[in-house]
Amino acid sequence: TTDIVQLGVAMIIIGICCLGNAFIILVFLLEYRRSQTLQPYELIVTLMAVSNIGTELDFVVWFVVYLLHFCTYIGETGYKVTHFFTLFLPKTVIWLTAWLCFVYCVKIVKVNWRIFMRLKMRLSLAVKCMIIGTLLLCLLLSFPVVFFLKLKMNSTTICRDYYTDEEKKELSFIYTSLLSFFTSFSPLVLMLVSSLGIVIFLCLHSRNMDTNVTPSGTSHSDAHTSVAIMLLCLIALFVGCAGIALSVNLQIASGQFDVEIVIALSNIIYSSGSPLILLIGMVKLRKSFTKL
Repeated sequence: TTDIVQLGVAMIIIGICCLGNAFIILVFLLEYRRSQTLQPYELIVTLMAVSNIGTELDFVVWFVVYLLHFCTYIGETGYKVTHFFTLFLPKTVIWLTAWLCFVYCVKIVKVNWRIFMRLKMRLSLAVKCMIIGTLLLCLLLSFPVVFFLKLKMNSTTICRDYYTDEEKKELSFIYTSLLSFFTSFSPLVLMLVSSLGIVIFLCLHSRNMDTNVTPSGTSHSDAHTSVAIMLLCLIALFVGCAGIALSVNLQIASGQFDVEIVIALSNIIYSSGSPLILLIGMVKLRKSFTKL
């Protein structure tokens, strides 16, 4: 009964996530059709939405297999493939969120640093490099998980009785720690630095913005403030979900696999919460949703 309830809750969250992300993709596809180009931050948000939908579809399979004990039907290889994508896609979304914060920081903050000015001039190229680098990093960090998972095929609960070889337990702990550092802690630092940079810049220049009492200046200031609030909300959501994921990752590394359902739920909550925040925080998405 508990498994059925968990499956039902997960499917409801996944349904909400797919609707929100599909709307984001549709808006920016129409924008690309009109202008034949997307702004760097729009490209990142579009890829976030695509990755979120991929995450949710993968978790549909994972929840059904895990909660209804279908591992005997898909086999160890199928389970490893599913598990790989439950790592790769959410970690990609996290890094894309961090790059979104960074891109907004580059666009909003005005400093006379040479490297900052060059980056602002070549932001589109930089974003493409960020995306490629993110995909390669997440692929490299997610793939080793297939070497640590083994199923106890003679068990009555095969999906929950996978384990790590004794000789690989130390390697598994090191791998999990590296995974947490490069896909949770590092993007969090980038998010915080970028968002705090925006907030500090807006605070320091608020008097100048208030002095220029033109309508365009006021709307510009409001747009920047809205972006800052949106990014802080994304960070708060990420901290909540990543905190759960970090503690559960450490327990999984020590062999407590029965708590893995928690990290799966935290991943789908982040995937469903982030598009809602983006819909509210981004002017273009908010206006499109209002028209709809």
